Amino acid sequence: MPGSNDHNPLFPKPWVYHSLFWIAYYIFGALISLSIHRIYDPRFYWQLLTLVPPDMILVYTHLFLLHQLLLKRRQIVLYIICILVFISLISLTNISLHRLYTRLGSPFFGASGDYNVRNFAAQVINSIYLLGLATAFKFGKDWMIQKQQLQEQEKMRIATELAFLRSQIQPHFFFNTLNNLYSLTLQRSDQAPEVVLKLSALMSYMLYESGAALVPLEKEIGNLQNYISLEQLRFGERLSLHFTASPGEGIQIPPLILLAFVENSFKHGVSRLTGNEHIDILLQTDARELRFEIDNPLTPHLPAIQGKNGIGLKNVIRRLDLLYGPRYRLDITEQDNRFHVTLKLPLA
Repeated sequence: MPGSNDHNPLFPKPWVYHSLFWIAYYIFGALISLSIHRIYDPRFYWQLLTLVPPDMILVYTHLFLLHQLLLKRRQIVLYIICILVFISLISLTNISLHRLYTRLGSPFFGASGDYNVRNFAAQVINSIYLLGLATAFKFGKDWMIQKQQLQEQEKMRIATELAFLRSQIQPHFFFNTLNNLYSLTLQRSDQAPEVVLKLSALMSYMLYESGAALVPLEKEIGNLQNYISLEQLRFGERLSLHFTASPGEGIQIPPLILLAFVENSFKHGVSRLTGNEHIDILLQTDARELRFEIDNPLTPHLPAIQGKNGIGLKNVIRRLDLLYGPRYRLDITEQDNRFHVTLKLPLA
């Protein structure tokens, strides 16, 4: 297929497509001669084959020279002059070949081997048709390559943005956990080893497993449980938390999606309250969707949608948009100083 010889995954071997184009072009001409003109002499088809190289010179000179040097630089007048001159030269070359084969005794080119207006016009029309066909293939191929490149760039942009959003787990959580661990160590508490194990498991999950596009739901739930256990160290008995999970088997979801909502419930729900509070978390699945609900207290006069230093719900909503488009549902309500989130994710 005539065009640029740039290597591209969509067209990994350009010479194959170029060869197929010219083979098809020759076969098309041969079939016309065979079916319409009833020419069965094999000598004619050998002679017809020698008429292909001038056409190839015309096409590649146009695509790689005139188009690149003149048309792309908007030198329209000079381009038109050059292409007309070149078409004329190729047309005269083809007539000369017809004349040569006639003199060598070929009975098939006699009528087209004379230098006259009719033969010249026929060759010019054939050259214009060939240039139009080759240019259409060239532009079609370039359009397909450009479309593929734009798709790849968009995938890379989305992957980069998702990685950035996913990496923004709030550093204040690790800071608070380390402070709690330090206090437990000073107290020689039996909880200190358990805290170290949970923190290690949480960090291992975030560093080594959350880079995958999907993770088993059981691992995501385990990660949530570790996170909740470590956060509860800060609040002790004044926080009552109920986490009910009934996951199905073999379900996979994007990592750290649910964690963002749990983190938000601690940071904006109970971190600045002094009384006894409760958080309810529910996770259910069926054959078609995952349902995740969180109900937590809302600190008065504190925005619940976006934290000052953390990921915030705006970032996780952006990530959901990139991953699911319109296929997910997120309902967020505030009522009676309670913040309620319902997230439904498709599993198909």
